[in-house]
Amino acid sequence: MNTTAAIVLGEEAHIVAREPDGPRGESPLTAAERDDYSNLILLCPTDHTLIDKAPEDHSVEALLKIKADHEAWVRDSLGPKVDQAEIRWAQIVDQLSDKLSLDTWALDVHAFFDGGPITLAVTTEERLRECALWIAKRPWPAGQDKLKAAIRNMGIFLNELLSEFNVYAELRNGGERRRYPAFYKIPVWDTELYNSLLAEYRNNRTYLSDLTLEITRYVNLFGDLVREDLDPSFRHDEGLTEVMVEGQPLEYGAYVPQFAREDWEVALGTQALVAFKDSRASRSPRFKW
Repeated sequence: MNTTAAIVLGEEAHIVAREPDGPRGESPLTAAERDDYSNLILLCPTDHTLIDKAPEDHSVEALLKIKADHEAWVRDSLGPKVDQAEIRWAQIVDQLSDKLSLDTWALDVHAFFDGGPITLAVTTEERLRECALWIAKRPWPAGQDKLKAAIRNMGIFLNELLSEFNVYAELRNGGERRRYPAFYKIPVWDTELYNSLLAEYRNNRTYLSDLTLEITRYVNLFGDLVREDLDPSFRHDEGLTEVMVEGQPLEYGAYVPQFAREDWEVALGTQALVAFKDSRASRSPRFKW
């Protein structure tokens, strides 16, 4: 992303690949360490393609040296001309956009709103769980307090969603997806138990949908704050400045969840999850099951 007219950042590349079968992927690094700043390097698109197509000619050691040499050059040669915190924020924005997979967000969470069984691809669940952990462990640069608060709260809501989903979720489709089961379907009829479990199931489904909607609000708030304070053209080239959710129970079929300006203070506060639980029943749209 561009931070100012004077700074142009290239593509983010992994030195050790994100996956073990990727370029330079054989490494003891954990999944979180592979996505850490220490394993990332910014390259122009041409060089990015080159190093990944010929990993045998571009070793981990060589790329680490290129990165270290460039960072030293920035420190020693440019000095105060470059705002290091601004560069670090730009990297965080690019990393988080990738971890959230903004281009596929609506498809990834579609099952939370389409009226059928709630399912989540295991790969999506793992990516979002890694994202929540990445947010929780993030060393934050100076400044951008609103953006930092929005990202932190997004991570809290992601963790809440995945934790609640996995209370009952079970593997299906050969282990490729996790499904939230209709646990009220009991093998031996018991009217009181059935009604109790059905009420719990409906409440849980509504809560999961509301959480996903709220996370999408935070995703769009994240984009708004980036465009307001860092990069006015963020995601303009993709033509997708806002992220939506889609599903039949939605009043309009498709919806772009956003926080109104007057709600920003609560959304960015330290008790945002508590406030959400207290107020979600009166929000629109609502999801009834």
